[in-house]
Amino acid sequence: MSGRAFVTADTHFGHAAALKQFDRPFSDVASMDQAIVTAMNQSVGPDDVLYHLGDFVGPVEGGAKTNHAQLIREQIQCKRIILVRGNHDPIGDENFDCLFESMHDVLSMKGWQSGDQAGNERLVMCHYAMRIWQGRHNGSVHLYGHTHGTLEEVGRSTYVGVDCWGMSPQPLEDILTMLRERPVDLQKKRPRVQPTRGG
Repeated sequence: MSGRAFVTADTHFGHAAALKQFDRPFSDVASMDQAIVTAMNQSVGPDDVLYHLGDFVGPVEGGAKTNHAQLIREQIQCKRIILVRGNHDPIGDENFDCLFESMHDVLSMKGWQSGDQAGNERLVMCHYAMRIWQGRHNGSVHLYGHTHGTLEEVGRSTYVGVDCWGMSPQPLEDILTMLRERPVDLQKKRPRVQPTRGG
């Protein structure tokens, strides 16, 4: 696989209410869309891979999500975008799905490699934040979107959406380097905090 790997989430292209809702510094939705596309093209090259963890588009008025997504996709130079579907991304729309190399609800992989980057830890990518994810106690990493930075990070997990990362995708290796500095929770026996019910 040639090129580098990048990650982002929650671009919410076409979502006018995102300006106020997520405190984005743009005068209108067209300016927001253009700024995010420009930032993508400045960091992610044609031969790179971009993992987008959901909400590529927002709740576009008039039900024109797929048309707007296609207009945006045509402006992005990266040929390989892998989408982990978010709650605003259409379901069952082949015209939307074909804009991306592949679609996932959750993407979990181990021993990944991209260009000269490689890692042995498991990556668990989802639009939604998890408290417990596959391999957490063995050092795996969880990347997510959806929260727009409003949820405290747990262990080796972090929000990767544009609202906390300068409106721009980030190199996957940089994110992993940051998370590798955090201790692995090796506590195998944990106290039960949920009440016992029934029986």
